[in-house]
Parts: sequence; C-alpha cells; structure tokens
Amino acid sequence: MGTYFDVAYMLRSFPTLISYVHITVFITLLSAVVGVLLGSVIAVIRINNVRGFKELLTVFVSFMRGTPFLVQLFLVYFGVPEILSHMGFHVRNVPALLFVLVVFTLHVAAYGSEIMRSSIKAVSAGEKEAAASLGMTTFQSYTRVILPQAFALAIPPLINTVIGVVKGTALIFNVGIVDIMRQADLMGGNSQRSLELFVDVAIIYGILIFLITMIGRAMEAHYVITDQSGKLQSSEE
Repeated sequence: MGTYFDVAYMLRSFPTLISYVHITVFITLLSAVVGVLLGSVIAVIRINNVRGFKELLTVFVSFMRGTPFLVQLFLVYFGVPEILSHMGFHVRNVPALLFVLVVFTLHVAAYGSEIMRSSIKAVSAGEKEAAASLGMTTFQSYTRVILPQAFALAIPPLINTVIGVVKGTALIFNVGIVDIMRQADLMGGNSQRSLELFVDVAIIYGILIFLITMIGRAMEAHYVITDQSGKLQSSEE
C-alpha cells in the first residue's frame, strides 16, 4: 500500500495545502456577498420592467447561465485586457485575483438574480399591499419588507450557489493563481505523489462545503416564513 499510496506523505502535506485555503474562502465570501446584492438589484429591475435595462440584463443573465465558467474566466482574464489595450488602457499589471473576483461576482449575480426574482414573486401580495398602505416608497417597501422576506425564502438555493462557487475556485489555477489546487499540482510535480495530494484537496473542499451547509441550515432555522401570510419570523421568537 505504501508503494502506491503514502498515507504519511498525505498527512504531512495536509497542513501545507490547507494554508492556502484563505484564498478560496476570500474569493467565495466576497463574490457571494457582492454577487447576491447585485443579483437582488438585477431581479428588482427585471421585475419592474425598467425599460432598456431589463433587456440588457436578461441577455447578461442568459449568457452567464448558458456558458461554462472556465470560458467566462478566460474571456475576462485574456479578453478584457486585450480590448482595453486597443482603447489605450494598459491593464497587464492588474492582479489576476481581481479578474477572478469579477468573474465570480458576476457569476453569482446572474444565478442569484434568478433565485431572488422567484423569491420576490413568492412574497405574499398582502405584504406588498400593506407596505404601500403605510405610505412606503417603492425603495422602502423593497428594502424593509419585500427583500428581507425574499432573502429568507432564497436561503437554500443561494447556499447551493455558494457551494458551486467553492467548487468553481478549483479552476482559478488556470490563470496563474496559487491556491489549494495549484499548490497540490506543484507539490505533486516535485514528489510524484499527486494522488495523496489530491485526496488532501478533496478533504479540504469537503470540509468547506460541509461548513457552508451547516451555516445554511442554521440560517434556515433562524428565519421562518409562515405559510399563511408570508411573514418573516425569527426562530428565536
């Protein structure tokens, strides 16, 4: 067994690989938070049929949902600098991480917008009418009544989207970022023990996804939507 799979090497390598987990966590957290916020704005614009923006955003969402993530990453990382260079802007010195964050954020925004759009429509009409009867503006009704309830309804699919982001970070080594996957690849080239290293990588990603799943379940337990009125309630009440 030791000839084909060195458990001792796998255990020794684990601390080194997990030291790169902060890159995955940083990309996931930032793109998830900004992406969900941007997706909510896109959802509201499309629901309210804002002329001009609705059609443009519909194309954007369809493109992001209909093309492979790696293609999107390459288009932004290689294509945007090329286009900007022809316009007189040189961005070759921009860190690759910035391009990755942009792609992940737009990816989450596209998927998140569809999730939030469905959740907003699922909010009880009575809640919307009550907000209007209290004299709230459209902005106030969305920020104080509609979006909080829609977010509570959207927690399960949004968590699935975040899990998808975590898995997607395994592709960022293609643009030169040294993360868990890239470090495992480098170490495997030196040691010729790639199997042990990628088992470590699988364990690390499994732990991350398990933690995100637990956080999602805790959030679901904290917020409860009643069937009758659609009112958002805290589980602590």
